[in-house]
Amino acid sequence: MRLRTWLAVGGVLGAGVSVARPTSVLREEVRVTVEGVTEHWRLEWRTPPALACFETEGVTCPCEGFAQGERGELELVRSRPGRPVERFPLTPLFGGPGSGEERPQAMLRGWEPAEGDEQLPPGERRQALQRRKRVRAMVLGDYDHDGQAREFVLQTQAYGCGMREAVLIGVDRRDGRVRALGTAEHPDRPLVLEPETWALLRASARIEAIETPCGDHGSEQERVLRVVADGKGLHATQELYHCTETGRGARVSSEVL
Repeated sequence: MRLRTWLAVGGVLGAGVSVARPTSVLREEVRVTVEGVTEHWRLEWRTPPALACFETEGVTCPCEGFAQGERGELELVRSRPGRPVERFPLTPLFGGPGSGEERPQAMLRGWEPAEGDEQLPPGERRQALQRRKRVRAMVLGDYDHDGQAREFVLQTQAYGCGMREAVLIGVDRRDGRVRALGTAEHPDRPLVLEPETWALLRASARIEAIETPCGDHGSEQERVLRVVADGKGLHATQELYHCTETGRGARVSSEVL
């Protein structure tokens, strides 16, 4: 069994001894400052991941955001000075089982494509990719605008050309634990937005985003999301509008997410 000891800033023993799974594989590690305390967050595959959306013929719409990636059982491991190690399973946040899978698996983009990749034989392409730096998965930001950059966006699904879903992983204000964050109205239900919508929210505490325009994939309704971040957390409303020959028509419904 492998053991890893985390040290707090200044050399004081922190969370003590973190017992790592014998088969776990470190994907990525970042330092995160939470309420003035430096923590270590790690993405770990519970077992060595398989390549996903890797071959040329596999880079299709369901692979958008995942192309040249890795698939497996994924969890976030959080180590804080003086506190037990916290493990948050990320795999259940992803879509249903893929072809040949008995249960859902997590997927992360591994490497950015480059010109000429598609011309390489599979074996050479694999070697070329693994010589590159991996794409960062934990890109921290202050998405809830509380003054602390302690959240990151995790894409969980691609279900059509240009249609992706993502959740926000961060510290829950209610109890200080790491979760897929929901709204202040529904804190236990992860808020699911497109990655582009999350990017807008990072830049502004009040946004409006058209996630499904009229005519997109044959849609006869336009879906609009309004998201606000304030002292209570995130607030989101989804509105549906009829589509007319000239664009958005009358509002059909409004739902607090």
